[in-house]
Amino acid sequence: MADARNGDAHPNRLTLAPAEKAGDCARKAIAFGVEALKKNQDAALAGEAEAMHQLRVASRRLRASIQMFENILYASQVRICRRDLTWIARQAGAVRDCDIKAKLVQERAQKIDPELAQSIDPIVQALERRRKAEHAALCESLSSQRYRALLAKLAAPSLKKAWANRKLGLVATELLDPMVEDALNRGKKLDRDFPVKHFHKLRVVIKRLRYALEMLSTLGARQHKKTLARLEALQDLLGDYNDTNVTQAWLMSSMDDREMPVRTILAAGALIHSLGSRGKNLRRQAIKDWRRFERSDVLSDALDEIRRAGELAPVEANLIGQETATTTEAIETAAEPQAQGNNGEQPHELIRVPVIHAGTNS
Repeated sequence: MADARNGDAHPNRLTLAPAEKAGDCARKAIAFGVEALKKNQDAALAGEAEAMHQLRVASRRLRASIQMFENILYASQVRICRRDLTWIARQAGAVRDCDIKAKLVQERAQKIDPELAQSIDPIVQALERRRKAEHAALCESLSSQRYRALLAKLAAPSLKKAWANRKLGLVATELLDPMVEDALNRGKKLDRDFPVKHFHKLRVVIKRLRYALEMLSTLGARQHKKTLARLEALQDLLGDYNDTNVTQAWLMSSMDDREMPVRTILAAGALIHSLGSRGKNLRRQAIKDWRRFERSDVLSDALDEIRRAGELAPVEANLIGQETATTTEAIETAAEPQAQGNNGEQPHELIRVPVIHAGTNS
């Protein structure tokens, strides 16, 4: 099911330069997210499944950007944007979840008695009706004043000057620390008795951390790439577990529908049992993989990489700037004619210094 759900593997990812001001990076990250929302809006209104998913991904990436740069943004702005982005993500997610449930039901039907599997059509049709209703609600939301106001707020974020003027490389780990701490604290509580909803919350936190790390890829190296790969694998595993639980819960509620044929209700019962077994396996695997990730210290190593690169990047940028300025000044000085010789004599003939531009033939 990872392919149906994890369509956020999009080639157009934003990466931020460490020598840039943190405020400029915040504006750039938010503008990038707004553009992604707008890009998928029309297709989502038309009901296209992939656009619906990308709209949800864009809203989640925007939330990750706002969380990452929340020390640079004013608290009231952060609160409003988080609230409204969550609202639009849920609207898009409600439609997308119907697609995921339908696909999972059809896949798991291959694991049950073939005669019962032939009776799942009413279940799929119920999901189609639910999808239409959820899509109508999404269309209403995307056409609302509330949504337009959200885009307007995001288009002109207000920044705190004390933070905004600092170089991104110097504050990168400081921006990441709250996300890292949240993920590690939630992961420590994972065990066989951990409530299902907390597994989902851990996945959300891991996803936001991953999005933030992706934006800082220019500061990372080997450990950074390894961390991103491990986080994405954990996200997919926890996502499969969540999809399984959500679909199972929905099927249990649909069994109360008296209009469902008896054989369809029996098929739903078989599907619930099949999903329950799958969920237990995914839960065990999620706990095992998280513990392995936790013991590896790969995240800590990646943060060290980012910290070291962040400390060097602004210095290197300044040195390059100084070298360029010094070279330019020397060339201009050498090229200036003397108004008069040392003893009041007429100046000698001007000697022109050739300027050789990098990347051109001498």
